[in-house]
Parts: sequence; structure tokens; C-alpha cells
Amino acid sequence: MAQIFLLLSPIFRAWKNGLRAGGRTRWLRRLVLLSLGIGFWFGAYWTIKRVLVYFQAVHDLGPALAYQLLLIILLTFFSMLLFSNLITALSTFFLARDLDLILAAPTPPSAFFYSRLVITMGNSSWMVFLFSLPVFAAYASVFHGGALFYLWVLLVLPLFLVIPAAIGALIVHLMVYLLPARKIRDLFFFIGLFAFVLLYFLFRFARPERLVEPEAFGHFLEFLSAMETPSSFLLPSSWATEIFASALFQKPVELWFFYALLLSYALFLPLATSWVSAAVYLSAWSKTQESRQGRRPWGFLDALLRFVTHPFPEAAKAIMIKDVKSFLRDPSQWSQLFLLAALVVVYLYNFKVLPLERSPIPAASLRIVVSFANLALAGFVLSAVAIRFAFPAVSLEGKAFWILQTAPISLRSLLWGKFWLYLVPLLFFGEILIFLSNLLLRVPSWMMALSLVTVFLMTFGITAIGVGVGALYPKFDYDHVAEIPTSFGGAVCMILSIAFIGVTVMAEAWPIYLMAMEGLGRGSGARGAWVAAPSLAAVIVFTVLAVLLPIRAGLNRLDAMRDEG
Repeated sequence: MAQIFLLLSPIFRAWKNGLRAGGRTRWLRRLVLLSLGIGFWFGAYWTIKRVLVYFQAVHDLGPALAYQLLLIILLTFFSMLLFSNLITALSTFFLARDLDLILAAPTPPSAFFYSRLVITMGNSSWMVFLFSLPVFAAYASVFHGGALFYLWVLLVLPLFLVIPAAIGALIVHLMVYLLPARKIRDLFFFIGLFAFVLLYFLFRFARPERLVEPEAFGHFLEFLSAMETPSSFLLPSSWATEIFASALFQKPVELWFFYALLLSYALFLPLATSWVSAAVYLSAWSKTQESRQGRRPWGFLDALLRFVTHPFPEAAKAIMIKDVKSFLRDPSQWSQLFLLAALVVVYLYNFKVLPLERSPIPAASLRIVVSFANLALAGFVLSAVAIRFAFPAVSLEGKAFWILQTAPISLRSLLWGKFWLYLVPLLFFGEILIFLSNLLLRVPSWMMALSLVTVFLMTFGITAIGVGVGALYPKFDYDHVAEIPTSFGGAVCMILSIAFIGVTVMAEAWPIYLMAMEGLGRGSGARGAWVAAPSLAAVIVFTVLAVLLPIRAGLNRLDAMRDEG
């Protein structure tokens, strides 16, 4: 145990020194971040509590609805943790920069493995952990869970985080050991494909459409029984849900049986993975150090990049071409596109199975409401993608950032080049996402046009926040890429992105309501489209501020670093 703490001590010391360092400006930034985090936490708590209060008002069916919602939330958390641990474990165990130093030291295999497992779990799980707290607090408040529920949260949540971390480490060890080094791209392909299939089937295990299809059951009691039954007893998310349900809904379950399942898996999986790691790690790590075979230049890609970047200045063009090629050469970056594809499929599938025609609310009105909510959801998806790709853009320069300072390239050109590089694919992704989802919803043409324009503007702000905050909190000395989005700056970027999305959506709430009412009464909302003009003007102002302020703050920070260096 002492050796594990010794291997983890550089991280703890870096955190401690980071907290001690800095003057009034840095503490002011931390205070602002803490305030934003608390505000976001209470916002999430209030939203979930309102939903649960509404569920509770549905007599007899309320606890069953709340139970299914908790099951889906934990299932989503588990799938996110599993994929995140797969990517992070590969970086932590095999691609980190400090491995040469640590493996050269007289380090026992078990101490090395458990220290790396703790780092993997910490980098992959801290965001899910923080986002789960308002969920549990809202459930405890509405259903009067009391001290017993919070005790179970303290006992269950660490086990729930350990299991996907151990599974991810085990899969990565076996795949790196079995595949030769020249097949490292295939390794990431298999990881991405595995995550795609796993995420899809985990989503299907939850069967969320049962919440709105009571006619599929012959009797109300049969429907209620199905709603109170977990989708699959083979998943740790179902075991955790059963434990929480016993404290929240006084549901008679085999409480200690499910906790014993969680505890046994949380103890056995890391132990079994440590055995596998001791047997295969050195051989697997040696394969990752083999030199790769050279490849002939891809002339078509060079011609395409020159054509696409032709409108930009020469300095920005050089940076953009360099970043695209670096992205394609780094499997840990482009492999995340598989997860993105899986999320898009599941996202669009949600709209396909919505039973809008069976709702007591008029279907035309409900489509507009769902489409409006879709603006916020699409913004959240875009912000998550931006944090994964746009936020690390400056930090990925690494030590080469200081070489750039000797080149005839200004910091302004550097930041704006990265902004335009990530804006184009994010614009394409956001417009396709909102277009296809609204197409499945069959919304009126005015709602389709307003949604496309809003997401177009929103993407500019989200991309600028990602690049600007990434420059404001750069991490050039990262050990592996997965550290960058999960850093302190990543939390700032997420909070600011969500705040920008919230302000944008709220600015359009009232005009969309008026246009929806006019469309219901007269058959078309086009004549009332003028009411959206002030809101669109406000959104444009918010977007301009969201673009200029983060980029300027990031530029000032990089200038200060250059002067200090």
C-alpha cells in the first residue's frame, strides 16, 4: 500500500502545489469557477426534482416512473464510464510519458497496476461522480430517502466506479497483448466498435419506450409490475438501482444480495486484472514501443486540405493542415469518432420511437415543444464534442508550443486557425443532428429553419469557448491526452458552454411559444415570425460575446506565458 501511495504522490503533490501557487487573480478564478459549479449543481438538482415531483403526482405509477428513470440514468452513467475507462486505460497504462521512468524503477507489478488503475478511474469518473450528486440529492429530497439512502450512496457509488475501470483495464491489456504494434490502429477500431455495440445494447436493455406504451400490457397491474422490474439483472447498474430503490420506495428486494454482488465484483475484477497485467504487461508495453512502418504520403489528402484551407491566411492554413495530419496520425484522437457515431445513432433513435401521436397533448404542439428541447440537447452534445476535441487543441502542441514562438506565426493566428479548424466539422455535425432529429419529429418549416439558424450560431460560441478556455488553461506537460479534457480547465469549459446554451435557449423560449400558438390557430406560424427577430438579435449578441471574450482571454494568457518564459 505504501508503494501505491508513493507512485501516486507526484499527482497529489502537483495538486497541492497548484492550490498553493498563484496570487489574487488565480484565487479569483477559482472562486468564479466554484460559484459556477455550485450554480450548475443546484440547477441540475432543481430540474431533476421538478421532474420527480411531477412523477410523484401520478398516483400509483409515480414511484415506478421514478424507478425507471433512475435505472436509465445509472445505465447511462455505466456505459459512459465503461467507454471512458477504455480510452483512458490505454493512455494511462501504455502511452503515458512517465512510463519509461516508472518502469525503470524497482516497482512491484501489483503496486504499479493499482496506482495506474486509481489514475484511470480518477480521470474517467470524476465528472460522472459530480453529475450524479444532484441526481441522488433530488431523489432523496422528493422520496424522503433520509440518512439511510445517503449511507447507501456512500457504500455503493465507489464500487459502481471501480467495476467499469477494472473492465476497461482488462480489455485494454488483452487487446494490446494480442494485437501486434503495427495493428495499433486496429486496436482503437475494435475499441470503438466494441463501445458502439455495447452502448447500443445497453440502451436497448433499458427499454425506455415501455414508459409510454401501457397499451402493450393487458392489465394495469401487469404494466405496473413491468415498470417496477429492472431490465437486466446482469448489469451493475441494475444492482445499484435495486439497492437505492429499497431506501427510496420501500421496495422489498434482496438488499444484501445485490450489495454482495457489487462488492464481490468490485473486489474480484481488479484482482483478476492485476493477475493478467502481471502476466502480459511487459510484453504488451514492449509492442507499443516498436517503431511503426513508414507510409507513403497520401497525395489526395494533401490536395484536399490545400483546397479546403485555401481561403485562410498562410499562417492559419499551415496550422490547420498540421493539426489535421496530427489528428489522423493519433489513434487516441480519431478513435473517439466511433463513440460519436454511437451517440448520434442512439440520439436519433430516441426521436424515432417517441409516441407523440398517443399523447393527450395535440401532436403538432408537442412536436414543437420537443423540437425546442432538442435545441438544448443538441447544444449539450456539441459542447461534449467540443470539450473532447476543441478544448485540447492548444494543449496538444505540447513542448512544441515553445518552438512555435520562434516561428513567424502570431498567437492570434494560432488561436483563430484552431477555431476555424474545429468550427467547420462541428457546424456540419450540429446541423446534421438538428436537421435529422427535426425531420423525424416532422416539425413545421419555420421551426426547422429557426432550429438550424440557432444551432449555426450556437456552434460558433461553443467552439470559441472550447478553444479559448483551452488556451486560458493549457496543459502542455500532459502525460496522456485523456488528462486534458478532465482537467480543471475542462470543468470551466463545460460550465461556460452550458451557461451559453442555457442563455441562448431561454432567449428564444417566448417567441417560439407565440409562433407555436399562432401555428396551431391559423395553420402556419410564418406571419408571426417577426416575433423571433429580437430573440435572434439577442442570440447573435450572445454569440459574438461567446466568440470574442474566450479567444481574447486565451490570447492574453498565452501572451503572459510567453513573457514569463
